[in-house]
Amino acid sequence: GDKFLSCCQRLMIVNLACLQNVSSIGSFFLYSSPLLENVDFCSFEKITCINNSFLSRCSSLKTISNISGLRNVKRVNIAWDQQTYFMWGCSSLGPIDASVPGYECLSEALKKEFERVNR
Repeated sequence: GDKFLSCCQRLMIVNLACLQNVSSIGSFFLYSSPLLENVDFCSFEKITCINNSFLSRCSSLKTISNISGLRNVKRVNIAWDQQTYFMWGCSSLGPIDASVPGYECLSEALKKEFERVNR
């Protein structure tokens, strides 16, 4: 459901390997976890849609691993005046571009979201 792992003020490490059979994640997934530094997407192959505020306000997020785990995401839910707040407020994360291994696997919808975040 919504708000899974959101507002975890002291969360520093999270192992998402157990999500390998999950096909959808609700809104506010990992929202506002200011100490989280890395997210590994290796177990996200079955996720086809990303909902609002995915990884938003994770201000210490520095690295994303195995971005190709998101390759089956075809849709990013749009709401709130056309803003998804996809990874919004991740001020420590550098630009995600075609140099990231696995980026070429991503759907066009997801690439557009990463480009919007990078602006």
